[in-house]
Amino acid sequence: MIDYSDCWKAAPLDSSIAIPDNVQTTFKSKTRQDPHWQRTHDPATNTTTCSLFFDIPESLGPPVYLYYRLTNFYQNHRRYVQSFNQDQLKGKAVRNATLANGTCEPCAVDDATKKAYYPCGLIANSKFNDTIGQPQNLQGEGTFVYNMTKKGISWESDKELIKKTQYKPWEVVPPPNWASYGLNYTYENMPDLHEDEDFMVWMRPAGLPSFSKLSRRNDRDAMPKGFYRLDIQDSMLPS
Repeated sequence: MIDYSDCWKAAPLDSSIAIPDNVQTTFKSKTRQDPHWQRTHDPATNTTTCSLFFDIPESLGPPVYLYYRLTNFYQNHRRYVQSFNQDQLKGKAVRNATLANGTCEPCAVDDATKKAYYPCGLIANSKFNDTIGQPQNLQGEGTFVYNMTKKGISWESDKELIKKTQYKPWEVVPPPNWASYGLNYTYENMPDLHEDEDFMVWMRPAGLPSFSKLSRRNDRDAMPKGFYRLDIQDSMLPS
């Protein structure tokens, strides 16, 4: 486990250094190199990418699972847990008046446009949105990419509860924290939540303030030993 919370400020730009004290491993074999990190900043998009370098001293799996972990995030708060609309998640175009008087407040209807947020509620609005790349094995000739997929990270029951929406793009707006969608939906970017397994995993609130959620998996191929790089576009930076 590598805690990259402070990468955005503690890691150097465009050169890597050892990660201080926030790494835990349970390998049988001793790692041959200490984990490193570095960051890059793209001024054109104002995004920061954290690159993590770590050693896998022995082949893993299959299956191989990649999780993200949050601490001191109270998904079990009573008001937070209740902050969604099940009919809306099932695909129904729920009326604004229904949402405004329901559990999605204060993230039900946008004050400026008078349009409903889709999906509404505090759980959806706070969805984990860091972009996790594919692990790249840097040893040997060239770079070997260990491909992992989002398919299969959710439960079968999730797809019974979350369906494709009947809303038209101009009838709703993205939640305030879904910055990648901009201020409005279009036919091109309207999310199909029935196929968004990252979203489904997030919508199952954890019972404790420190928790892990499945992000990627590979059920067919072993992850070869080697020194890896993992790029993460950090979207949960302090304001």
